[in-house]
Amino acid sequence: MLTDFVVYLLQGTLLLTVFALAYRLFFCRLTHFHWNRAYLLAGVLISCLLPLLPAFALFGTVAPAGLELRLNTASPLHDGFAAESAAQAGQTMRGMEWAVYAFLGVYLAGFLYRSWQLYRNLRAVYGFIQTSQKVDEGVMYSVYVQSRLPTFSFWRFIFLNPDHNSLTPEEQAQVLLHEEIHVRHWHTLDLLLFELVSILFWFHPVVRYLHLAIRQVHEYTVDSVVTRLSGNVRQYGYLLLKMTAQNPLPLLASFSNKPIFQRIHMLTQKPSGPMKKLRFLIILPLLALSLVVCSCFRQDTHPAFQAVKSHKGTPMGTITWKGNTLYSADYLDQIVGVQPGDLYDKEAFADRLSGHPGADLASLYMDKGYLFYNAEVHEKHAGNAVNLEIQIYEGKPVNIEKVVFKGNNTVTNEQLLKTVAIRPGELFSRSKLVQSQKALAESGHFDPARIGINPVPNLERNTVDLEFVVVEK
Repeated sequence: MLTDFVVYLLQGTLLLTVFALAYRLFFCRLTHFHWNRAYLLAGVLISCLLPLLPAFALFGTVAPAGLELRLNTASPLHDGFAAESAAQAGQTMRGMEWAVYAFLGVYLAGFLYRSWQLYRNLRAVYGFIQTSQKVDEGVMYSVYVQSRLPTFSFWRFIFLNPDHNSLTPEEQAQVLLHEEIHVRHWHTLDLLLFELVSILFWFHPVVRYLHLAIRQVHEYTVDSVVTRLSGNVRQYGYLLLKMTAQNPLPLLASFSNKPIFQRIHMLTQKPSGPMKKLRFLIILPLLALSLVVCSCFRQDTHPAFQAVKSHKGTPMGTITWKGNTLYSADYLDQIVGVQPGDLYDKEAFADRLSGHPGADLASLYMDKGYLFYNAEVHEKHAGNAVNLEIQIYEGKPVNIEKVVFKGNNTVTNEQLLKTVAIRPGELFSRSKLVQSQKALAESGHFDPARIGINPVPNLERNTVDLEFVVVEK
């Protein structure tokens, strides 16, 4: 579903922002460069992959089983109210669909443009390989000579610029060593990953910051290795100033690039103490926050909704949902557990829609306040198959106005109100009603088999009064 992809982009955008902000505040000034690289890679991968994982029911409330709850809200007045609400919601839904399609049109244009840029850059590198002169080939890398760009490396290829006549042989050896380290540390893989992320989230400015951050970490890492081997930080800093230039291709690891003074500053900065590595423990609460973000935007999925396939009945043809605005048709198919070709058992299908509180489609709606939810199944036989059209009447979310008790003589209403799981002013919740019914049954004051719940709706105020009827032992 297109809206699912929009939700994925929104989740990824928020997660990338969280990880980038944490990096900026806590890690970007540390000299633990390998740790910084691992953090940036982990942050990007978590942001892109976590929203794709199966749903986490972190905030869903699964109704306890064992008690039967029946709420019959169908009436002529209810049907007219629900039909009117469905018509209004349908107009809103069509407007939302057009907005989604417009957004995706703009998104696709940016996606294709950034993909074309990546293709152009890769093709340019391939052209360098084809046209440049190979001067050396080792186990880990091959060295070429070219005159169009400053010295750079890509994958296992190093491209030297022969115009650096002012460099001494020792400096030329340091330049080559610099690029060798880029190759040995597989920095091109990082850059390719960040390029793909920048294509997927081309609209997000934070992605550009993260892209620059990983390039900086690469340069800091290599600079520290080279100076540690040479033992002369000042001489290496002069070499960086000599070769200052701007890298025209973001895929390339170049010896010289624009933030040259930041690199020199990092070379002369006092190394971060080992205890500062404890800062990276912040990734644990960030991961927990990521789970919360994904759960907040993800439609609720309860394990109890995993329906068992029928082994008898007529094969299903098309399955069409109408009137649904809160959930997409694909999601409703997933919740009910049906797809074309499955066997249609009328009774079993009705149970999936509204037969098991806490484990049916009615609970999915009623747990969000949709007391007036109703679903009608229309069958149309076509040959040996049956096409299903499910008409959903959602209505509007309903708030609880009063919670009253009848039949209690020894226990006060105040005590019972503390016992039940639902309160006045809250949204109606079918699962909470089941929990309340169970709590009253387990209190020991009443006959568990004779606890009833009567909803008394007020359509004008869009509220409902809940009446618990109990029989004391």
